[in-house]
Amino acid sequence: MRSKPILTKETFCEALRLIKEQEEKNDKFSRALNEMGNGFIAFGGEDRYLDAVLIVLKEAMDDKYDYIRWWLYESSGNYKVSIPYTNKQYKLETPEALYDYIANECD
Repeated sequence: MRSKPILTKETFCEALRLIKEQEEKNDKFSRALNEMGNGFIAFGGEDRYLDAVLIVLKEAMDDKYDYIRWWLYESSGNYKVSIPYTNKQYKLETPEALYDYIANECD
């Protein structure tokens, strides 16, 4: 039996939105540094605060398959999850949809 998430949907979604917002700021700053340094300056390679937040989110949501990190960094804007043995597909375009999927569908 799946354990109930510790986080509320509102808290989870706000955390993901804030992470996305900060990533956009980091990217903008990195591009500016890159332009000024002729490609020799890097920013944001290791963000230990973000790593810590992702560890807490993963445990609080019982995210065994690391869907949170996938959603944030690897989904390529597709946000679709297909379950081969059931032929079910889920569109996880919003933090709310991701929360519902992890909390209710993911085993």
